Amino acid sequence: CAQLGPQLPPRLTQQPWHLLYSTGRDGFSLRTLYRSGARPDSPALLLIRDTEAQAFGAFLASAIRSSSGFYGTGETFLFSFCPELKV
Repeated sequence: CAQLGPQLPPRLTQQPWHLLYSTGRDGFSLRTLYRSGARPDSPALLLIRDTEAQAFGAFLASAIRSSSGFYGTGETFLFSFCPELKV
């Protein structure tokens, strides 16, 4: 994910990231993802690899949560790595 570094807000470029949820370790429950332990004000980087090995995801300025509407800030963005990084 080094390619994503320049796309992140400057305040986060030197911050350590911590894996809070992995389907290999935590299963496939969306509820478990929501309860992964992130603070509400913590940014989140969601990385997904689909069944055809395509990688994509989102940067969220706040923790992932269940919502009946949209949420995020101007820092939030989507990305894909197919065939190169597109933001």
